[in-house]
Amino acid sequence: MTIARGRYFRRFFSALLLALFVAGCGGIDPDVVRPFSGIRGTIRYVGGSGAWPTDTIYDLRVVAFERKPQIPEDVLAAIVQQTAAFSPQMLPTYQDSTPYVLEVLATPRTFEYVVVALQSGPDFLKDWLMLDVYSPSGDPSVPGRIVVPSAGIIELDFRVDFKNLPPQPFP
Repeated sequence: MTIARGRYFRRFFSALLLALFVAGCGGIDPDVVRPFSGIRGTIRYVGGSGAWPTDTIYDLRVVAFERKPQIPEDVLAAIVQQTAAFSPQMLPTYQDSTPYVLEVLATPRTFEYVVVALQSGPDFLKDWLMLDVYSPSGDPSVPGRIVVPSAGIIELDFRVDFKNLPPQPFP
C-alpha cells in the first residue's frame, strides 16, 4: 500500500510541478493574444436585396479550401481534417452587400478554392450552391490561389449574381 501511495504522490507532485512551470512560462496565459491572420472583404449582390432567391436559405458562408472539393463528401472531409477555413457564423441574407471576416489558423496557408457558399436545403452534404468563386482572371471555372501569411490579412471581395452562378464543383 505504501509503495502505491508513494507512486501516486510522485506522479501528482510531478504533474503539479509541470503545470506550475508551464503556467510560469506563459504557456497557459489567457492574456496572450495571437495576431489575426485571415481573409476579409465585402460580398456585393447584383440587383441588391431584391435579387435574393425566395427559396429557403439554411446557411451562407465564405469558405476557403486548401484543395477544390470534387465530390460532396470532400466538403465534410475538409472541415473534419481542418483543410478548410470558413466564416464563423451564418452571414446575413437579403442584403445589398455583406462584410465578412474569416480567421485562418496555422498560417501561412494556401487555399486553392475560395467561395461564397449557400446551403439551400437540409442536406449538409448536397444542398450547397457556390454563389461566387475567387478568380483573379475573371473566369470562375479557373479559381485563384491565395496565400494567407502569418499575421496577415488578405482583402478579397465577391460579386454574387444569382442569375449567373459560377460552375458548381460537383453535380
